[in-house]
Amino acid sequence: MKCVIIAAGKGERLQEKGTSKPLVNFLGLPLIERTIRTAKKAGANEFFVVTGHEKDPLEAILKKLSEDTGLVIHTIYNSEWENGANGFSVLSVKDKIKEPFLLLMSDHLFDPSIVRNLFSQSNKSDVVLAIDTKIKNPMIALNCVTKVKVDNNKITKIGKNLKEYDGFDTGIFYCKPSIFKALEICIKKDMGFLTDAIQYLADKSKVNIFKIDDKFWADVNDPESYRKAESEVLKNLNKQHDGIIARYFNRPISIWISKKLSVTNITPNQISIFAFSVACIASLLFSMGSYIPLIIGGILAQISSIIDGCDGEVARLKYQESSYGGWFDAVLDRYADAFLLFGLTWHLYSNDGGNLYLIIGFFAITGSFMLSYTADKYDNLMKIYINTRNIRIGRDMRIFVMLLGALLNQVKFILIFVAVVMNVEAIRRMIICKNPNTETLKHTPFKSKINS
Repeated sequence: MKCVIIAAGKGERLQEKGTSKPLVNFLGLPLIERTIRTAKKAGANEFFVVTGHEKDPLEAILKKLSEDTGLVIHTIYNSEWENGANGFSVLSVKDKIKEPFLLLMSDHLFDPSIVRNLFSQSNKSDVVLAIDTKIKNPMIALNCVTKVKVDNNKITKIGKNLKEYDGFDTGIFYCKPSIFKALEICIKKDMGFLTDAIQYLADKSKVNIFKIDDKFWADVNDPESYRKAESEVLKNLNKQHDGIIARYFNRPISIWISKKLSVTNITPNQISIFAFSVACIASLLFSMGSYIPLIIGGILAQISSIIDGCDGEVARLKYQESSYGGWFDAVLDRYADAFLLFGLTWHLYSNDGGNLYLIIGFFAITGSFMLSYTADKYDNLMKIYINTRNIRIGRDMRIFVMLLGALLNQVKFILIFVAVVMNVEAIRRMIICKNPNTETLKHTPFKSKINS
């Protein structure tokens, strides 16, 4: 998939964020880099970025991005950029592309699944435009957005000043090279905007639509739209399988921290190591055997749990996700869990003695491990069941119980709770995964594997 990105404009309405809109920093990445990385995630593998205003710093950023990622990124200078008509930018790649391509705007953010679904649909139209049919979408600034009128899945009218409309132009296009001929015809008539060429093709019934449904997109056009887009991107960092403590307590705090960390050079793996280090300190405090260290340890354990969410959030914000990073974080979490529970076990053993506490501690650690081990398979299998009927029991709840038990000086309660609840939950998962709810199975991709 070849991808053309228009990045030639000045973006005067966003000047307070930066003098070049494509280079405006958005949660740790320039807008142009975020657009390229999102398109790459959607399947694009060769990029043609049309430059204009402040071309030198923009091309420098793109060169470094290409070197860092191995992506093929071509830059084409649009000498007509100052006239403000973006059709000239699209036309400037005419001699570079001879097959259908993806056309994007450098200041638009979007869910990569929109592009994947757009290109997966076979279509004979010259252009397919992804449109948002949510007329009351709070992300939309009606005075700025391009509107579309639709009839029978084809665009009939497009423009900013339409009084009647059925949706909004998201700036995500599937284009065949015939778009260049339409642009040439329109430019000869002194109509140099991309929307002029789309209207020209729409008049010939050659522009189809693709509805994005509830998928995220945003036009970062001014400070207000920047703020709304930032808020929406951060909100989407919540994970589907977050437990009740993670969703309503940990995640709001960790997202606030991740927003601050995103503009630094701190890596997700460094965050994982820091969260693990805090948990190790907490476990040492637990093992001291007195109340004040126990309280501080409980607080640090909870802080570690909160920070543990930041590594994944920063990775998703800055497109630094990796299989190794996820595995590395999971391994450190298992070590941290073992240290914390052993610290509590030693706290009891050193104060009250008795091998019974060692046995309870053993089962607490074992239950913790088994719950974590079964989590991924169970969550994938039972995602509908979990979301609609159950409170998910996981690491977030386990550490929160440690905090409460430490504050109340009820270490025995912590260990017994973890030992009993975690092992019972692990056993329950094994039973459910063997005989899953048939209504749930109708909606899961694992049905044939389970039945076999």
